[in-house]
Amino acid sequence: MNQTEPQSSIESLNTMVQWIAEVTNQPTDRVRTRLRNEFDHPGTTVRNALRQAGVTPYQWSADLEQFYSTTDAFLYELVIWNRNRIKIQMRHATARHIARHRPNASVLSIGDGLGFDSAHLAKNGHRITYFELPGLTESFARRVFSRQNETITVLTEPTKIPHESFDAIVCLDVLEHVPDPPEFVRMLATYLKPGGRLLVHAPFMIVQPSCSTHLSSNRRYSGDITLYERNGFQCVDGELAWNPIVLERTDAPLPFIRRWRPRQWLLRIAPCFMSLGRSSATPFFWADRLRMLNDRWFVGEKRGRESF
Repeated sequence: MNQTEPQSSIESLNTMVQWIAEVTNQPTDRVRTRLRNEFDHPGTTVRNALRQAGVTPYQWSADLEQFYSTTDAFLYELVIWNRNRIKIQMRHATARHIARHRPNASVLSIGDGLGFDSAHLAKNGHRITYFELPGLTESFARRVFSRQNETITVLTEPTKIPHESFDAIVCLDVLEHVPDPPEFVRMLATYLKPGGRLLVHAPFMIVQPSCSTHLSSNRRYSGDITLYERNGFQCVDGELAWNPIVLERTDAPLPFIRRWRPRQWLLRIAPCFMSLGRSSATPFFWADRLRMLNDRWFVGEKRGRESF
């Protein structure tokens, strides 16, 4: 983790426990135990909460929509995920791509949950607008922003997001949860200035017990670049595993020399593997183990349960 990572909060177990306790009105001992259980068994907090609420996993429904607005389970899942090495690398890659595109960019961070991506981008000199529906994660994010002393605009109503106002949009781990990804991508295009960049990570193919709210109906978009191309975007950059992929809003095809750079060729290799997820989630069950291997417990805290 480099010096621009918001260490003062994300590195402190006591801070994370205290903030979750404050926004949920739960005793700190219970919060600490649940956080440790989520670390030991990623995804179980949300999965168990779905079961208790009687909500069917992997399927969009009114019950699932209500679940998003009322459960505290995502706080535990997202605290652990934001400390995962894979997530940290993706956060840093996102910041690098935006910096290459435009220093001091106006950035919309949509669906950032606990706000760590937004805080990181703000510390890298960008002007950040954080959007999240009102609730527990948004309340938690406000604490992150306050601790980091960064000026970040917080919006909780979609109608308040200004159109054609942003140099870049960051949308990480969101599309696999929404019932209509093409319409969502189309909406994102309206928020960008012409020539603006959309940075996306959307693991549509990961539909398994650790990701109970990923929609199985969205598996058909696994590795599908046309999801973006049909809605006003063209691929211009990104990480080779699409974590993230970088797309440019444009009304005209990119010049040939930009479309067929070596990196553009390489970025089209990953979908060949990801497209396997359209017919089955089975080839990606290794992702659970990979995530667990990359989870990190808190600095200065013992790894065993005796630390409690």
